[in-house]
Amino acid sequence: HKRIIRMYALTGANGHLGRLVINHLLTQVPANQIIATTRDPHKIADIASLGVIVRHADFSDPTTLAVAYTGATRLLIISTYVAGKSVELHKAAIAGARAAGVQHLLYTSTPHADPGSTNPLLADHGQTEVALAASGIPWTALRNDFYAEALRNFLDLLLVKRQLLIPEGSAKHGWISREDCARAAAGALLGNLTSTGPVDVTGSEALSFADLASRLASLSDHQISVLTLPDQEIIARITAKGVPAEVAIATVRLISWVAHEASSTPTNIVERAWGTKPTSIDTMLRTLITS
Repeated sequence: HKRIIRMYALTGANGHLGRLVINHLLTQVPANQIIATTRDPHKIADIASLGVIVRHADFSDPTTLAVAYTGATRLLIISTYVAGKSVELHKAAIAGARAAGVQHLLYTSTPHADPGSTNPLLADHGQTEVALAASGIPWTALRNDFYAEALRNFLDLLLVKRQLLIPEGSAKHGWISREDCARAAAGALLGNLTSTGPVDVTGSEALSFADLASRLASLSDHQISVLTLPDQEIIARITAKGVPAEVAIATVRLISWVAHEASSTPTNIVERAWGTKPTSIDTMLRTLITS
């Protein structure tokens, strides 16, 4: 019997997440079983030099897609965000995968993706999940919770004179490192995760901004007090410390949205996909304090 060699493909190979996924795949399978696709192959010459198969694929040029995915057993579509066009671009990738005979599709989504949402991000991911379900190909949507790396910018901005200003919403999220999202994606791509449909990829704890603030205060050598304020008051205090108004407004709006967004329930998806528990939030908060 001829042994069937499984081929693992991904899109967005030059992106932050894409490169991390490839690093993890390389610890498990030979480089020549990985197909890395990107709009600019010359930007991943370093990956090609490791023996990974590199191919040109551009969601906005559907003629490139079926060719790029040819031979792939499983394909990870790393979502892209282009205002008003994301769903169309993702649908092109799905159609290309179907034409190429891909047997399982994986897609990086977001918590609470909903095709009917008034939030463009949740709607785009929700509509893409509907397209995946309609594709006739088995699929898994990896709904990555909020990246813990975002906390650095958030907390830097919200710290004013040893006071951490936090918004009024109390939603709890399973903050997760990008590295753990990459581990989950790599494991799922390799077939370690048999789930179909959407799965929530989270850290091991769900924490609100108030929880994060008190955890940070307990880990820090400096005395930090926590103050819950309305958004406008936070913006006023942040701009008073010299942050440009447009930056303060945009970031506080984002933080406030996160604080009011529906809460997450922690899952064991990272462990199921990769065999290791996600990095603890305390470990990640300590790196914020020391760096």
